[in-house]
Amino acid sequence: MMNYYQLISLLSDNMYPEKWIDTISWDSRHHFTLKEDISVTIEEMPEREENSISNEFTEKFLNKTASFYFYAVKYNGAIVLNVCLYMVDGARAFIPAPRGIADTHIEDADLIVGVIVDRLVFDTRYSHKDTTAYLDRSGLAYQKEFIK
Repeated sequence: MMNYYQLISLLSDNMYPEKWIDTISWDSRHHFTLKEDISVTIEEMPEREENSISNEFTEKFLNKTASFYFYAVKYNGAIVLNVCLYMVDGARAFIPAPRGIADTHIEDADLIVGVIVDRLVFDTRYSHKDTTAYLDRSGLAYQKEFIK
């Protein structure tokens, strides 16, 4: 049996695309399964009809077009964490969204999931520097030591 903190630690230790299996469902949503522990999944939730977003974090990029997507972290099929991610710079990267309207920082668990999804979806440009470059440009505060 795994507790929440062990799950977040497991995700943190597996932030690289080669650690995951990416499948796309019949409705074109991503479903990521951890290779070492198939009870852990990250699933893209159904897209909202209108998911455009514009705020101080999404407008710091050359292309100001942005949208938001929800992902669910599941353990044994049960949702244990929901994360909102912004797709920024004209669909070039995912960055995690702050939880509150007035927040400027990213929660550690959201950061880890955001980095995993960003690296998996954009694996053709995958590198540590690309992920942190988008986060740094956004102006959001996060704990850099969590990104491996």
